Amino acid sequence: MYPPRSAKYKQKKKQKQQRQTKVWSIINLTLIVAVCLVGLYIYYSSNDATTADSGPAASDSGNGTESSQSGTSGDHGTNSGTGSVDGQGSSNQSSSPDETGSNPAGASDRTSNSGSQDGSANPDPSGRGSSVAAGTNPVSQNSEQGQPAGNTSAGSPDDLVLHFGGDTLFSGKAETKLENAGYDYPFQYVNSLFTQDDLTVLNLETPVTYGGKGASDKQYVFKSSPKALEAMAEAGVDAVNLANNHTLDQGEEGLLDTLDHLKNAGIASVGAGVNADQAYAPQYFERKGIKIALFGFSRVLPKADWAAGASKPGIAGVYDPTRAYAAIKAARQKADLILVITHWGKERVQQFDDTQTALAHGLIDAGADLVIGGHPHVLQGLEQYKGKWIAYSTGNFIFTRSTNEKTWETAVFEARCSKSGSCGMKLIPYTAELAQPVPMQAEDAAKLLQEIQSLSPGVTVDKAGNVSAG
Repeated sequence: MYPPRSAKYKQKKKQKQQRQTKVWSIINLTLIVAVCLVGLYIYYSSNDATTADSGPAASDSGNGTESSQSGTSGDHGTNSGTGSVDGQGSSNQSSSPDETGSNPAGASDRTSNSGSQDGSANPDPSGRGSSVAAGTNPVSQNSEQGQPAGNTSAGSPDDLVLHFGGDTLFSGKAETKLENAGYDYPFQYVNSLFTQDDLTVLNLETPVTYGGKGASDKQYVFKSSPKALEAMAEAGVDAVNLANNHTLDQGEEGLLDTLDHLKNAGIASVGAGVNADQAYAPQYFERKGIKIALFGFSRVLPKADWAAGASKPGIAGVYDPTRAYAAIKAARQKADLILVITHWGKERVQQFDDTQTALAHGLIDAGADLVIGGHPHVLQGLEQYKGKWIAYSTGNFIFTRSTNEKTWETAVFEARCSKSGSCGMKLIPYTAELAQPVPMQAEDAAKLLQEIQSLSPGVTVDKAGNVSAG
């Protein structure tokens, strides 16, 4: 006999309540355990944070960096042409970040501070002469300051230690930062590398002048104070490349002033000059009995009239690289080691293209031992061709900050080269903060080195940053 419906309902209701009570008990117990675990995690994390070295703090960020001009040649061009710069420099006009400078530089002697193609080595503008003592490590590890160790890969004590950094300027928000923090601020974490090596080269992505007239047909127009050069020289920078798409942002007057200010600071320059002979000429250095020829060339000219002429100041362009190849071949007869700084490629594109590769191979075929590229504002891969290294893009170095996080990744490219022209390569990862490269945290550095390897066909980059073929 079935029980009455009311009794059956009461029994089901009681069973349901019991189930609900059991479920809620389990839920409450689970929540209590979870809260306890979270509390323990926060407690121990707080203790760890107070004792661990947190590394250098991030600097202020700015928004003054250059932006990608998709679909147009714009300020920086796409390098799609093979022998002409027509159509470049057509981007929207924008005012210069800092055209308020005063006290124009006086008309000083415009003599060359570059080498000459006759093979006579000019006096070393850096005054460095001899370099780091044979057999010594170029820099000691300082974990508290984040200073990176030098290249620990095997090599002869007679090898040269060379460092290359990417795009450098002291304009806009970077200038504001330096006026407050001091003009030595950018070099805080690299000066122990640069002052103890044999040669340091950066790409100076700005005219350095109190005068000049800002270009009216470029979207991004830079101008930096000559005050920055004294600190740059003291930090160990020996030479800069001027073969790029900003050297004439303040016109020919700005370029001539830049040449003078660099010469007065004892910093050599390549890639631009009072005429084509000077622009295409190498700068010569001698270190440990090894004669070095340094060149600078650009395949990114905003306008055709930026190219240096027979009696016209300008840039050493390589849309037609014939003259560059001839200059390298001539220097090959006089120098033990030939270094070439190039400006090429597409902005914010990490994969190097066929145009870059063709030019790089041509430079090496002409006699270059090492080719170091820039302009994309991001790191690109490496390649070994005929036993010679090509670094396609060194990224930003001392620069403003954009919202594109890939432009924050950079590295010091360290080469150890012998008198025979054989070079080994190492990457030392940095983060490009506003106006200052800061050593990258270990986990991020490991990821970056893996990424560079993925962008470098046939190349291995180990955990220490050492680069090898195969």
